[in-house]
Amino acid sequence: MNYTESMKYFNSFGRFGIHLGLSRTTKLLELLGNPQNDFKSIHIAGTNGKGSVTAMVSSILQESGFRTGRYTSPHLDDFRERIVVNGIPISREALRSLVGRVKPLIREVERGDSHPTFFEVTTAIAFKHFSEKKVDYAVVEVGLGGRLDATNVITPEVSVITNIGLEHTDVLGKTIGSIAGEKAGVIKQGIPLVTAERKREALEVFERICREKDAEFIPLSKNASYKEVRCDLTGCIFNLKNRKRKYTHLKAGLLGRHQIENAALSVLVAELLGIREKVIRFGLQKTKWPGRLEIVQRKPLVVMDCAHNPPAMRILRNSLKLFSYDQLILVIGIMKDKAIGDILKEIVPAADMIIINKPRLERAAEPEVIKKEAEKYGKPIKIMEDVKRSIRYAKSIAGKKDLILITGSIYMLSEARAKRRSERLAQ
Repeated sequence: MNYTESMKYFNSFGRFGIHLGLSRTTKLLELLGNPQNDFKSIHIAGTNGKGSVTAMVSSILQESGFRTGRYTSPHLDDFRERIVVNGIPISREALRSLVGRVKPLIREVERGDSHPTFFEVTTAIAFKHFSEKKVDYAVVEVGLGGRLDATNVITPEVSVITNIGLEHTDVLGKTIGSIAGEKAGVIKQGIPLVTAERKREALEVFERICREKDAEFIPLSKNASYKEVRCDLTGCIFNLKNRKRKYTHLKAGLLGRHQIENAALSVLVAELLGIREKVIRFGLQKTKWPGRLEIVQRKPLVVMDCAHNPPAMRILRNSLKLFSYDQLILVIGIMKDKAIGDILKEIVPAADMIIINKPRLERAAEPEVIKKEAEKYGKPIKIMEDVKRSIRYAKSIAGKKDLILITGSIYMLSEARAKRRSERLAQ
């Protein structure tokens, strides 16, 4: 199979949907020689912020001289960016080769169980790639939940849970406590847990499971304090004091005040790994994570952000204070399985004009459904079902001092950026 044929075969796994469980991944990895045991790892779960923390910890490890793998999902520009070593996405040839080697193993797994899902096969390929590239560390982002997520076959050096929110309630449970229990499944015997979560209901679950597993429990709220010095369009400077060190004027290179907490959490992780202060500083400052308050154009100002649930949208609205603009033109598309009304409640009041679109996905919400919720706020609304046309229209009506905000779903952002993919990730 050539690369195109390999990806077509690989993408066909999407028809198997989401089926949480570890048996298929475990069997597939056994057939591959258990590559997940060939490197150290950091396991990162949470509702929001886990991608940013994954990027920060990866940057710090790489800055320290470690050969570093990074596994994240979903992708923004190209599938290959899910599987990265030292900032370089897996090559087309390596991916093609791995798909070819995994194909016969999938049939063997299927005979004894059921067909592995898209995410399970992706996870196995990522771990095999990291093994063959001889990474020292892999920073692994959980896909969904934690306990039964395909990534939960690793035994990390540190487990991380960024925070807990009411998302995927049909799978993870309808209360903070039940969702915390699922995410706490990443906690391993004797392995420290670092968390930025502050809700008592979730913290009680984490603390109990840490006691049961003799794992050190390290909540950020009790082990560190931080204070913003300055946040602008170059990042945030802050002071941090924790149980080991006192840092002055750390800089988080990612935009937004919420990244201070993510950075403080990443510092705790780095300290547990014995990384020096100077390296931590440079690693945080150099972190890049596209699609998160990303400025893609000026005059008019165009910003893309992957916020796709109410807490993330609330953070995004607060982050708009970083920008100076006359009017806010909101370009939005949302998946139908999300809390559409609650998402719009957080961002629509800040907008002067709303342009609704529909990404080319079965999961995408119909624009009329979004419009019905958005009409509650009395703002001008226009439906442009095609994502690219919606952005072109926004630019056509925007003044030079206006802000066009493109948000609501990583899948919508991916469509919006399609024109740039070949330039950014081509080999």
